[in-house]
Amino acid sequence: MRISFKSRVSSQPSLLKFKPIEPSLEYRSLTDIWEHERKAEQLNSLLDRYKDPSFSIALLDRIELFQASKKSTPLVLSLSGAPGTGKTTLANELANALKQSFSLDSAIVSLDDFYLSRAERADLAKSIHPLAITRGPPGTHDVKRLIDVIQKLRKNLSARAPVFNKALDDRVEKTRLIRPAGVIICEGWFWGAIAEPRSALINPVNRLEEEQDHLGIWRSWVNDQIARYKEAFVSDISIYLRAPSSIASMEWRKSQEEENLAKNGEDNSNIKLDIEKFLAHFERLVRWIDKDLSGRANIEIVLDEHHDIARIERH
Repeated sequence: MRISFKSRVSSQPSLLKFKPIEPSLEYRSLTDIWEHERKAEQLNSLLDRYKDPSFSIALLDRIELFQASKKSTPLVLSLSGAPGTGKTTLANELANALKQSFSLDSAIVSLDDFYLSRAERADLAKSIHPLAITRGPPGTHDVKRLIDVIQKLRKNLSARAPVFNKALDDRVEKTRLIRPAGVIICEGWFWGAIAEPRSALINPVNRLEEEQDHLGIWRSWVNDQIARYKEAFVSDISIYLRAPSSIASMEWRKSQEEENLAKNGEDNSNIKLDIEKFLAHFERLVRWIDKDLSGRANIEIVLDEHHDIARIERH
């Protein structure tokens, strides 16, 4: 399926709203430049929280580079970033914008859907380490199934993804049908990560590791598991959402949980304690990814303390 990014709107762009394009693509005429910026402005107008001219232009540059490669496979766009940074929100915004701007359907694949069942994680807790019961870190997903879904979608085939109920902390029996689409949007907090150097695993990074993993068994196991995801972590365009601090990420994640609880009419008085304990399992890899992916992702969205876009960086 060769995808075409022909815009549905033909109005002339308001060029003053956009910074000059970077020389990542060669244009043959001024008309080409106007057309490129018009498309970027249209794309930007359809975004909400992530509305930013620099981001829209950077994304469109990457999309057009993919189009120029004339690949027959769908475009794979990956989103990664610490918990709470807004990956799911961005995935939905991009899917809507691509549909409205270019009549392109998107298939969204979330890493969270592929958590192992609670029983499977209980087995890991017995055979590997008690901390393996907590969902989220590498090693707590059905990687084979994730790879199968990605491969089918890249072959323009339908695929069935599992459904995980976070309230129950368990996988449910029903599955979700994902139909083939011109764009595959993959989102997950460590999507695209590589293993941390073993020398960095020696010292604990927080109280959880110090008190419950003083021998380093769990963190070494988690680090080794990352390699299993390599076949799934394909990407034509990679986007990294960078939080200004771990504290900000935790507060954003806490707010998300409070909103979910409020919808269900549940008490949220203990939510901060629960979230702090939960996110302690992620802290080591979040720190490592912030160093590693910040230089490897094609587009980096740097967020400020208010969860607004501070700047866009290209790599």
